[in-house]
Amino acid sequence: MLAVAVLALSLSLTAVHAQEQCIDANQHYLQMNYQTFDQSVDGGWRAVADKEGCQLAAADLIHQYTNAKSDLSEGDTKTLNWHEGQLRATAGQSQRAIALFEQTYKPTERDIAGWNYYVDATIAFIQQDKAKLLQSRETLADVKMPEGLNMTNADGKPVEIEWPMNLDIVDSFIACFGASYKEAYSGKCGGD
Repeated sequence: MLAVAVLALSLSLTAVHAQEQCIDANQHYLQMNYQTFDQSVDGGWRAVADKEGCQLAAADLIHQYTNAKSDLSEGDTKTLNWHEGQLRATAGQSQRAIALFEQTYKPTERDIAGWNYYVDATIAFIQQDKAKLLQSRETLADVKMPEGLNMTNADGKPVEIEWPMNLDIVDSFIACFGASYKEAYSGKCGGD
């Protein structure tokens, strides 16, 4: 029994040490605005996740941020849930990732880009349900671009996008079926 307690303490201390290596003590993550915390490519949670072995620390940071901020919009919260889910899926926490992904569904009437089909495909991939993955891919591929849709970047400049959005990722899930989420999402599976 003592050996189990010592092992648990050792694992706990290892997790704390790993957290310290991942989190920049000089950053005040919970004080960042949403844009800086979530959308900055070299700051916020992404700077943590980019460090080797720090994906779970980044997922935990997103979880803390989401729970600490009372001024987040519904869309911001769903985006943070999605990103936390991706990190957890990458680290192999499949059930937790699925629960987070399920929180990101949009009301059908507001889903003009087929987001819900992408969520379905992602969950099907993680659950290794190839039939559902293929069905979700087919449904997503049928989503037509809304007339007059003009995508712009943060500076208001036009951006060309692949349509339907996320179809390339779903195709990677199919090509990499049976691989890890991390491999499939990156498109690097099967010895590529």
